[in-house]
This record gives sequence, structure tokens and C-alpha cells, in this order.
Amino acid sequence: MISSNILLLSIVVVVVVQSSSVTLNTVGKCLGDLTTQELAGSYNYLQLSSKLGTTNAYPGFSSLFIKLSEDDASKAHDIVKFLALRKIKLDRLVNGKGVSIRDEIKNANTIDLSLKEARHQNTNALKIVQRCHQDANNINEANIQDYLESHLLEYHIKIDKLLEDFQHRLDDAEAVDKELTIFMLDEELLNTYGDQRKDIFA
Repeated sequence: MISSNILLLSIVVVVVVQSSSVTLNTVGKCLGDLTTQELAGSYNYLQLSSKLGTTNAYPGFSSLFIKLSEDDASKAHDIVKFLALRKIKLDRLVNGKGVSIRDEIKNANTIDLSLKEARHQNTNALKIVQRCHQDANNINEANIQDYLESHLLEYHIKIDKLLEDFQHRLDDAEAVDKELTIFMLDEELLNTYGDQRKDIFA
């Protein structure tokens, strides 16, 4: 009777472990997608920085996008460490789509377009964070939810509000004051972040 109970318990444990592994794989795949998105964000922001810092000579905006690029690269690295610590298995770390520069980013030649596409880039990451958070909630993985909230969700919401504020400030400017507003905002960003271009494009 005892050995029958032990056998039954062993079967239950195996089923639970296998079920947990399957559900964790779902979250793991989402976190892999998020890693890809953060890496892509890093390169796309760097593309924006290059255009604004070398072609259009806006050191402040260029430095902002370098900072966002570094942040996204750091986020991707942190996600990889988290996956390793939680021992979440992945078929591949970077998803099949890989990392690429979006055409819209390549064609963003003005401050308005650059801010629009930067915000779009951030929104894409935020959507994946929310999807991963829901996947974790579906399997009662509070640890993963806490990680996403403290390391990624709050950050991407903050960046969305920052970029939205810049857009509103430019949209609210009169046409005759638009260039002056851009210049003043660029100076503000330069004072905030310093000239990051020398570290990247020197």
C-alpha cells in the first residue's frame, strides 16, 4: 500500500514538474521576445542618434537616444541574467525575426519623426512586457511579475511619458517658434545627459 502511494506521489510530482516546465516555457519564450526587442531598441535608438548627432547637429537629442540605446542594451543583458538565474530553458534567446533597424527609423530625418518613431519603439517593448506579465500571471509566477514590474514596466512607462512630453512641447509651439523650441529643448537635453556623441562617434 505504501509503495503504491509513493508511486502515485511520484507520478503526480512528475506531472506537476512537466506542467510547470511547459508553462514556464511560455513565459520564457515571451522573455526571449522581450530580449530581442530590447536589443533591437538599442540599435534603433543608436541609428536615430547618429542621424541627429552627425547629420542634423542636434547634440542634445543625439545624447538622449544614446542614453536610451544604452538603457535597452542593459535591459536585454539583465533579462538574460534573470533567465539564467531562474533556469528557464529557451529554444533560442533571440527570436526568429532577429534584430534589425526599422525602415521608419532609417527614414526619420526630423525631430518630430525621430520622437514619433522612438516612442513607437518604446511602445513595442512595453506591449511585450505587458504580455509577459500576463503570461506570468496566468501561471501564478509572482517572482517574474515582480521582476517585470520593477525592472521593465515602470521604466518603459516613464520613457513613454518623457517622449510624449517632448512631442507635446513641439506640437504646442507656434510655427514661427518651432525651430527655437527645438533648439531650447536640445540645449536642455544636452545639459541633462552631456554630449554622449564623443564616446560613440569619435
